[in-house]
Amino acid sequence: MEKRLLWRVAEKRWETPEAVTLRLAPTDGQEVPYQPGQYLPLVRTFHLQEERRAYSFSSCPHTDALPSITVKRLANGLFSTWLVRQVHEGDLLESAEPAGRFLLPDRKPERLLYVAAGSGMTPIFSHLKAIFQKKDWLDVPVRLLYANRDSQHTLFKKQIDHWIAAWPGRFQVTYFFSRERGVANAEYAHLSSALFERHLLAFVGDKAKASARRGLVTYLCAPTPLMRMVRMSMRALGFLDENIRQETFTPDPRLQRRQANPSRRHRVVVRFAHGQRVEFETFEGETILQAALRQGIALPYTCKSGVCLSCLARCVQGEVEVQFVEQTKREGPGAWVNTCISYAVSEAVELAL
Repeated sequence: MEKRLLWRVAEKRWETPEAVTLRLAPTDGQEVPYQPGQYLPLVRTFHLQEERRAYSFSSCPHTDALPSITVKRLANGLFSTWLVRQVHEGDLLESAEPAGRFLLPDRKPERLLYVAAGSGMTPIFSHLKAIFQKKDWLDVPVRLLYANRDSQHTLFKKQIDHWIAAWPGRFQVTYFFSRERGVANAEYAHLSSALFERHLLAFVGDKAKASARRGLVTYLCAPTPLMRMVRMSMRALGFLDENIRQETFTPDPRLQRRQANPSRRHRVVVRFAHGQRVEFETFEGETILQAALRQGIALPYTCKSGVCLSCLARCVQGEVEVQFVEQTKREGPGAWVNTCISYAVSEAVELAL
């Protein structure tokens, strides 16, 4: 079953007028492993209903003594308003285990490009902490394009500016401010397609060889339209799509749910990494996650819309349909599937977490 963690808020630090960093201490004193770029799925009951939100770590293992998450308050945001306005040092928070695949490459890249906006800087900030302590990556150029309203609302600007001075020539940053002029390393502009392409080609070279373009690894964490623009621009310029990685926690409202039919059922077996096994039935048209939660079985999840990857499981036996916004894919043994948007197709399905 899903493992829950309990944290005590060791420190609350204001980063901007709308965002705070919470340093978290495990109440049992045991170290909680995580990787730069991952997130913590927080869990809390509001008005008798369980809510979950994923908040990226702004800390980095081996650099920061305690894990930290950074939270920006959203207008009418139930969870973020509670964390920013009402949670204080000494309070307890509950979460699932750290998750996420917005990770640094296993192998040393030739170049790293980051595109962030607003609180999307949080997992990238964790990445940068890790990169600047890797002694074998000292010759890897790093480029950051970071969009915000103004410098006052720019997360981690003081530390980023410190890194600009500490790594001249290696770490290049351009801020894009929509409401402020005359700031060092900043342009008074929205990050448009034309602007992005100009900075991208300046980083890799206007006439870069195919090998140079293959050697660029790009990370995106920003509103969906901005990330879509960046991906389309890079594809048009011949950059490899598999080297572009993005993080998003915003559900796509276009995702369609199916109508459940209780008269037709499927049997699902889920095996957990620690050896536990659970078995349950799903209705036709009911996602595997919906069926598990309906029957009180705690499978991991966060967003319920297929974007955060908390619920990923490997198909061991049988077939499932994974319903994305753009397409529906039928998957079988060996495939990784999102239980929150996956429907059993065969009579029996076995998954491994």
